[in-house]
Amino acid sequence: MKTTVSMLLAVILAFPLFLSAERPDTVINFKQPFHKNVIKFNPTPMLLWSMRNVTFSYERIINARQSASIEVGYLAMPKLFDDTIVHMVNIISHQKGGMNVTLEYRFYLTKLNSRPIPAGLYIGPYLTFYGYKFKNGLDILGIQGDNSGMLEGNFWSFNLGAELGYQFVFWKRFTLDLVMIGSSVSYYGGSVNISGDLDPEQIKLINEALYDKLMERFPALQYISVNKTYRQTGKLDIVKFGFRYLVQIGFHF
Repeated sequence: MKTTVSMLLAVILAFPLFLSAERPDTVINFKQPFHKNVIKFNPTPMLLWSMRNVTFSYERIINARQSASIEVGYLAMPKLFDDTIVHMVNIISHQKGGMNVTLEYRFYLTKLNSRPIPAGLYIGPYLTFYGYKFKNGLDILGIQGDNSGMLEGNFWSFNLGAELGYQFVFWKRFTLDLVMIGSSVSYYGGSVNISGDLDPEQIKLINEALYDKLMERFPALQYISVNKTYRQTGKLDIVKFGFRYLVQIGFHF
């Protein structure tokens, strides 16, 4: 949360500089774009979740008012538990990873913008997918014989929405893209499965510990209002309103 607030404050404080750099150099009334392509890097997942996240996007200008883009990235999350979960199991191995994909179609409000696209204010629909899987080997404490187990799960979300943003173009080449409002209807799904010599009450306690750690590490998840069955069964199946915001830096060519 502190990282998110710091990032937003930095953007707000730097906004006057962006406006100054955005002023046309010589000629201001171009109807056609200077170039057709923009390659961008999205540092937002790195700042929010993990420095291992790497996300790039490609925006293609279709005509003087519209563009389409695709974004693809590797999704990584920090560890929730170091070694022991509720003094019942030790985590002895970690496997995890995921991806995110976004499709956008943008309509630039050319009557309000002084420069050709991709500079200026835009609106448009978007569709995003986030998927994440993990698999942890367990050492079950306090039992004789086979004390091995497994904690594995997967989570995903589909988000269909509309966004409002502004993209700056500096010196006809470098871009700063801000999605300021991105409301969506979002589906969240997934499950956690625990195997090994554990009774239902112990599995319930581990699910509750996992839920509590998620809420502690990612407070923004609380707005999803995760249903109570997740804490008991480890399954997530819910539709809610979501949102999207990001900052991207890019090269226009």
